Amino acid sequence: MNFLKTYRWLQPMLLFTAALLLGRMIHSRSFQFLFIPWNLFLAMVPLYFSYRLGMAKSKIAGWIYLCLWLLFFPNSMYIVTDLFHLRVRPHIPQWYDLLILFTAALNGLIMGFLSLRDVEQYMLPRVSKKYLPMILLFIFCLCGYGIYLGRYLRWNSWDIVTDPVSLLWDVKDDVFHPFRNIQCWMLSSIFGVWLYILYMYFKKVKTTI
Repeated sequence: MNFLKTYRWLQPMLLFTAALLLGRMIHSRSFQFLFIPWNLFLAMVPLYFSYRLGMAKSKIAGWIYLCLWLLFFPNSMYIVTDLFHLRVRPHIPQWYDLLILFTAALNGLIMGFLSLRDVEQYMLPRVSKKYLPMILLFIFCLCGYGIYLGRYLRWNSWDIVTDPVSLLWDVKDDVFHPFRNIQCWMLSSIFGVWLYILYMYFKKVKTTI
């Protein structure tokens, strides 16, 4: 598969996280962190859609892949919040769990930024450069809101298809009662700005190496 060949250089880091997780499961005889492989898979989904976006042969196909990418993009950043699971546990050094969670989060961020880079390249001929920073910041703030929906309200990306009414009802409540849901908008905006700054660093490092 061309997608896997294109991003095969990501495999060592992913395998390192998997090896750490396997070692933990064998030592602790527990499947406590088994959510990590699933979250990493979800973090890879937007990268696949951005890859397909670059090969879209029509505007309709391009819009479909772009919408699917935007829908799943927060999954790449959401994995950072798995650090909430870090706590002292018997028989497992805390630094070991920190390394598992941190490497998984780093994998998610890298895959998310790579996918956004593809989307940005797709937008460049279609959007004025002066508007691009605002669009990127808006995307990251939407991503921050997606993180909030996933972490605190426990919604998934596919719920927009399986349970759209309930999801939209929660979104409506956040939008029309912003002061009642202040944590929602603080998380969305602060995460959005942080991710935007981090992405700018990511692009700068990529162009100077």
